[in-house]
Amino acid sequence: MSLEKIALIDIGSNSMRLEIVAIRGEDFWTVARYKSSARIAAGMYPSLEIAPDALDRAVRSMEDFAKRIAFHRTDLIRCVATSAVRDAKNRELVLERLSKSLGHPIEVLEGEREGWYSFQGVKNGFDIPDGLIFDIGGGSAEIIDVEDNRAKRILTLPLGAVRLSETFFSNRSRPTPAEWKKLERYTSDVLENSGLFDRSYPGLIGVGGTARGLARISQKLRGYPFHPDIHHYEILAREIFRLVKKIGRHLSVEQARILGVAPDRADILPSGLAVIAAIARLSKAPSLTFSHYGLRQGLFMEHFRLQQGPQEEAVFRETLHRLSRRYSRPRDLRPFRETYAALVGGLLPPTVGARRTQILSDIIGTFDHLAVSFAPAPNQRAIWDLLLHGELPGLSQRDRLLSGLVLSQGEERNRFKKKPHPYLRHIGKEDQKLLGILTSALILARRALLLYAGESPTISMRSSIIRISPPKTDESSPELILEKTESLDMSTGAPVSVQWFSLPIPAR
Repeated sequence: MSLEKIALIDIGSNSMRLEIVAIRGEDFWTVARYKSSARIAAGMYPSLEIAPDALDRAVRSMEDFAKRIAFHRTDLIRCVATSAVRDAKNRELVLERLSKSLGHPIEVLEGEREGWYSFQGVKNGFDIPDGLIFDIGGGSAEIIDVEDNRAKRILTLPLGAVRLSETFFSNRSRPTPAEWKKLERYTSDVLENSGLFDRSYPGLIGVGGTARGLARISQKLRGYPFHPDIHHYEILAREIFRLVKKIGRHLSVEQARILGVAPDRADILPSGLAVIAAIARLSKAPSLTFSHYGLRQGLFMEHFRLQQGPQEEAVFRETLHRLSRRYSRPRDLRPFRETYAALVGGLLPPTVGARRTQILSDIIGTFDHLAVSFAPAPNQRAIWDLLLHGELPGLSQRDRLLSGLVLSQGEERNRFKKKPHPYLRHIGKEDQKLLGILTSALILARRALLLYAGESPTISMRSSIIRISPPKTDESSPELILEKTESLDMSTGAPVSVQWFSLPIPAR
């Protein structure tokens, strides 16, 4: 099976990024990521001309990218430019010098097209039936209204972090109270007049450098285990307003460093945070979820889907299937997944929701039998590393964290009774209640699968009783023998009786 590599370059107003992605068959993965803080838009507002020194920085960055692309021997290059180049009066000169440095033509994306690619990128990292996506760049903000998993409206607004900082602030990282109020008024007016906020949105998804900066600050303050990975990280709307009030106008260079904000982002972050706060307020969304996937992922998925065809499954199921193909032994993982899903589906309370029950059972059922690095048995440290730092589109950080705790306690339950896992403090009270049930179900599913030689047993649920029978048999069959009965604490306040049935062994 041949390997194909694609180089994706995004010439943004603040930074330029190169991503190398590999494809083999139905699988794909990121080989390398590079970033250059060229800030091509520095000094271009309000004249709308890219300054000579900014262009020189961008040319040097592009020459460096060209060397890296040659090193990786990519088969395809896709290079796009966004707001700064799109709006520049000296656009032709800029494109000529940059394309010459790269040795490849550069495509300038119009605002709506840029928003469409951002939507496609987010769509392949989440299941998003309804909500509002925003991508705040250096020169513009793309906002996408999503309904029924389709982009209903895409708008480009002049609310980029570099543009606003250079327009409104004399000292970009330390705006005065008057400058900040003027920026807030302007931002609110532009958003209110956009026509997008004629309804309340059930959720927000944030893309771009400003959103990443806010997510990492929140994670840093919480001591969150996924830091600096922000994909699928979620914060409540009230936390957005609290963080903006706390650091929006008071982000010193030293404070930015402590909070993990990139040096090229610190001076323009305040204006970007003002835009996020205004979007959150007008959308009336209860929370904001962050996406690592945006424009570049959208460019890649356009190419990938042309080869593989349209996406037929939910994002999280595609991810789990890819992991199974990449890391599993050559065996069928379905019996264990099906056994675990049947147990979990019968034990979890209805308040968990059918969809989340399915996602949790699929994650745990897959990872428990995932032989990372083809070890003789699943390596718990490698599983944790994959759950915490692997690229897992469609799997929320909340569910990945809970799944990791279940798998850990399934291996060393007695140890965790004596000394709680440090990550327990990052899951809510409801998830802590689920933890015991999910872990007990995991242990029971392992035993059931061992008893019936790797085949999915028949599981029936009754009040306080779980009956497990051999595959493809009727529980009322007269040949069935009660093998053993035991009680298992399912963390519901009372033990659960487990009845094991088997077929008689024929005499020789």
